Amino acid sequence: MIVSRRAVERRIKRANTDWWINEKAVVGVNGKTYIAYFNDIGEIHVKETDAKCSRALSSDVCLCRLNGSYADEHNSPSICILENGRIMVVYTAHGTTDTLKYRITERAFDLFSFGPEKTLSYADRVTYAQVFENTERHEIWLFTRVRGVTWEFRVSADEGETWSEPNTFLKSDAGGLFYLSVRKQLVPDETGCAREQWFFALYGHPLLSGDHTIRAGVFDQNGDLLRLNGAKADMNLFGSGAPSELVLDGLDIVYSSPEGTTVRLLEVSQTPPYRVGLASFVPGRPETITYYVSSWTGDGFCLSRPICKGGEFLAPVTQQDGSQTYVGGMACYYGVGAAGLRKPGCGETIDTDRVFIARFDGADRLLESYVSRDGGTRYELEQVIHRLRTPDQQKIWRPTVPVFAQDNMPVYWHEGVYTAHTGGWHSDAVMLVEFDD
Repeated sequence: MIVSRRAVERRIKRANTDWWINEKAVVGVNGKTYIAYFNDIGEIHVKETDAKCSRALSSDVCLCRLNGSYADEHNSPSICILENGRIMVVYTAHGTTDTLKYRITERAFDLFSFGPEKTLSYADRVTYAQVFENTERHEIWLFTRVRGVTWEFRVSADEGETWSEPNTFLKSDAGGLFYLSVRKQLVPDETGCAREQWFFALYGHPLLSGDHTIRAGVFDQNGDLLRLNGAKADMNLFGSGAPSELVLDGLDIVYSSPEGTTVRLLEVSQTPPYRVGLASFVPGRPETITYYVSSWTGDGFCLSRPICKGGEFLAPVTQQDGSQTYVGGMACYYGVGAAGLRKPGCGETIDTDRVFIARFDGADRLLESYVSRDGGTRYELEQVIHRLRTPDQQKIWRPTVPVFAQDNMPVYWHEGVYTAHTGGWHSDAVMLVEFDD
């Protein structure tokens, strides 16, 4: 078992993260875990904690204080640890301004050496920034949503000193594709060593969109779009000799909602095989919420058998802005095993058959782990990691697994009062970090 018993509970008060921001947390080659988060008064923070021992001292820095009206639970920062150890964090005020902001450390793994805040301007409101390093091309890649319904790509070849002009690579109308979740993957190449690629999934809002289908694809290290069977599609993020816009027919279908139902995308796997976590439900009927994992089989995606019921929406069905479609959440395990960092390399594989799920069983809020022993067809309950017996307003949500997680800190989650996302979530939520010394 990953977590045999709770040793010490580490709480990060008033903390939250967003559904769509990747990466939220990552383990550096120094063995420290770095968690990017924001709080209910609009502050952007980074927490450094020891992945090997819960009793070790931790550090926490506040990178900025957004205007109080920006205390929205979608303001989550994205964190990237560069190959040289410098830490970059990017953040926005959700759908409120046309600027993205970022800071980067002057020294490797030193939270107290963040340089001055820098700004990137966009043509319209910008949010959901996701930042990654392309080590093959020595570039930083940045994905953002602009105008609420289009997605743009920018690149920096000098660690954030200068940036390309934005390229709009996905366009949709108000009934279209609101959400894109991107994951950087390390996969074996033809020589048996690791290469980088970017696996992504996209879909529309469960209620507000006219599209209830999850689709997926891959960008290779040169920005070329690939189908999941490896075939190259006619699209490039840079527009290099190919169209620079996504065409939905060039993507693989992960899940298409049956008539009368809808779906929420919950997780995009960090490691092969390609896997996407989701919850399907009938709008307004929490008893129908059901968790699944959809796995790539070589010629298409295959939906797992139902894993478990979600039990409730995080926000009440009386809220009609769409926030009542949020459910507890899911995170795939993509750690490296026992403490003592070991990144995947030549010929190595990582266990991706475990998922963490937050849900309500009708009496208690639960954080559980489920394991598949047949390649993603059936998932069985492994253990209850955390049980919350509190009044109705107390919730457990958004389990998150740091990239390259170590088994004695495999997952963290959020706990407390969950309120509507519009206009700020002002709650007493805390982030709980699971250790097993």
